[in-house]
Amino acid sequence: MAHQPEVAFHFNVPDPLRYLLRLLRKVRQAGMSALVCAPPDLARELDQALWTFAPEDFIAHARWDAEESVRAHSPILIADQAVVWPGAEVLINLLPLSELPPAYEDYRKVIEIVGLDQPGREAARLRWRTYTAQGHSLKRHDAAAAAAA
Repeated sequence: MAHQPEVAFHFNVPDPLRYLLRLLRKVRQAGMSALVCAPPDLARELDQALWTFAPEDFIAHARWDAEESVRAHSPILIADQAVVWPGAEVLINLLPLSELPPAYEDYRKVIEIVGLDQPGREAARLRWRTYTAQGHSLKRHDAAAAAAA
């Protein structure tokens, strides 16, 4: 494989929406673009929160189902399903699916965010094993431990 993205798992995330807002701010501060794949309710909440997050920290974004001209000029795309966006450098996955995101190897970074719910944790364990079996050395971030420190 010519290109291997950096893959990181962020475990024990108690509030995925707040976590995403901070993470997307860092992604934009680094000058990168991102695709966020999240369950429908969270995708909708994220879209709304990015409009009202903080006026000085506005993060330009679009929903996956927006017009092509809007998507083409947005550094952050939010999808409520597993999709592929060749223009993004970072893929942030919150979908509780056991299979790896489609075309994940085309991104520079893949960030898997895992909450506290059991089905999501089980699916993340399966993805972890698959990434490892494909030769990725994974980074692990324990959000609960980091918050307690």
